[in-house]
Amino acid sequence: MFIRIKSTPNSPRKSVQICENRREDGKVRQHVVRHVGIAENEQHADELKLLANMIKKELESERIGQTLFQMPDLPEKELKTLQKNSKTSEPHPIDVDLTQLKETSRIVEGFHDTFGTLFDQLQLNRILPKKQTEVLKDLVLARIADPGSKRYTQSVLAADFGRHIHLDRIYRMMDAITPLKEEFQKRVFAGTEQLCFGDVGVLLFDVTTLYFESVEEDELRNFGFSKDQKFHTTQVVLALATASNGLPIGYRLFRGDTADVSTLLDCLEDWKRSLPISRVLFVADRAMMCEKNLTALEQAGVSYVVAAKLKKLPKSLTEQILSGPRQTNGEPALQDITLPNGRRLVTTHTLARQRKDEKDRIRGIERLQKKIGKGKNLKKLVPNYGYQKFLKVEGDGKLLLDEEKMHREEIWDGLHGVISNIKGVPGEELIAHYSRLWIIEESFRIHKHNLSIRPIYHFNPDRIEAHILICFLAFTLIRHMERRLEIQQEKISIEEMRQSLWRVQASLLLDHQTDKRYRLPSSMNREAKMIYQALGIRRKERAEEILAKSNCSA
Repeated sequence: MFIRIKSTPNSPRKSVQICENRREDGKVRQHVVRHVGIAENEQHADELKLLANMIKKELESERIGQTLFQMPDLPEKELKTLQKNSKTSEPHPIDVDLTQLKETSRIVEGFHDTFGTLFDQLQLNRILPKKQTEVLKDLVLARIADPGSKRYTQSVLAADFGRHIHLDRIYRMMDAITPLKEEFQKRVFAGTEQLCFGDVGVLLFDVTTLYFESVEEDELRNFGFSKDQKFHTTQVVLALATASNGLPIGYRLFRGDTADVSTLLDCLEDWKRSLPISRVLFVADRAMMCEKNLTALEQAGVSYVVAAKLKKLPKSLTEQILSGPRQTNGEPALQDITLPNGRRLVTTHTLARQRKDEKDRIRGIERLQKKIGKGKNLKKLVPNYGYQKFLKVEGDGKLLLDEEKMHREEIWDGLHGVISNIKGVPGEELIAHYSRLWIIEESFRIHKHNLSIRPIYHFNPDRIEAHILICFLAFTLIRHMERRLEIQQEKISIEEMRQSLWRVQASLLLDHQTDKRYRLPSSMNREAKMIYQALGIRRKERAEEILAKSNCSA
């Protein structure tokens, strides 16, 4: 097989294809094995070529029964024999009396066809024994399709996917995967590195909290500062790292009372073992900015860009920042300051951020004004505790707005800054790296909303770990699917993917006269076809006789 770049007449667009030579009627002809995509520009063409190389290895591996990343070198003659034997025959006509047919069930095929293929390509099917692997795959795909409790998942798999799994088998599988969570993360990182074409480059890091419908504390569940405002329930802290394109790198789970700033060093030690950490640029929010963390990153040889806590810097620095340039029009105003310890403090001022900061503050103050006089408990005045600093108490406990504090806050509107140990790089580039941090926030939203990772209903620490791992694997498949579609076709939202694949179904029919069973596939919409094409999957779109009732797990 080889990669062909085909130009489009009278257009800068280029078609990237995987082709092979076949001998037909004594002549060698080129056949397209996979259409990878159409490049709109040179950068897109380079991405498609790299992806085409990866897909080519996958196709070669599939033809000889091997898995991804393990393609051996075979003589050309031997490889052609394997290719010839892999060809499928044309379907035979079916002679059936339609009046004797009755639908016995209808199963969803889209998720197992597509996300199931990705699961195998990432070698996530090579860690557990075969039967436990099938249970894990079913749970991960069900988490993408229709997330819920394990008991709910069991019912969905049976009713909609024709896969009947006893609840005890699900829990036994969960107990088996917890000790192997590091091995799963290694496979995930290998897949991310592959789709980043060998250069992860940037590591985005952040933490969030996940709550339980419980007040029971143990070695993992505990009370802490809840980012979901669920202070009355116990929680755990989830630390997550992704590449700059959103592909996952790894995660760690911490006790619910662990401070954000304390998570970084533990994660760094874990990821050093599997990640070439010295080649990665680390990007994190201001919660990670403490001297201990920055020193540890420097000692590990890691470059970093971390948001600065501008208002808490020494007075000499804050005066320099506040007296710096302001944007009036055009490009953001930038100030690059070299700190005494050799680090760089890069600050920017933008009118857009200034308007947002002002709007947010006014909204918070208006809420305070509505609450003033209704009570003396400051903690109940407004959900966002940051605005309580604008209150002061006078006389007999009367609450008033502190005009002086409000004015001191206004002068910071529009300002943002980062601290970095990278030298010789324009400040605009450092700010641009930090601006990608929204991707990790989006990743948390996928976990919490699309995958319903919380509330967590388990109470055993090992089962909690297993639940997080299942959700992380589902997140991995989603991100890989998004990335492939983005390179090859076009971006499709998670909800569009979910709805489209739900409609990829098949009716299982029984002929009462002959007792034969048949599969009748449904049609696919445009988005489903794009997903199948991105993975190179050819769905059987004609009715066919089947030997079993369905593809079930006993």
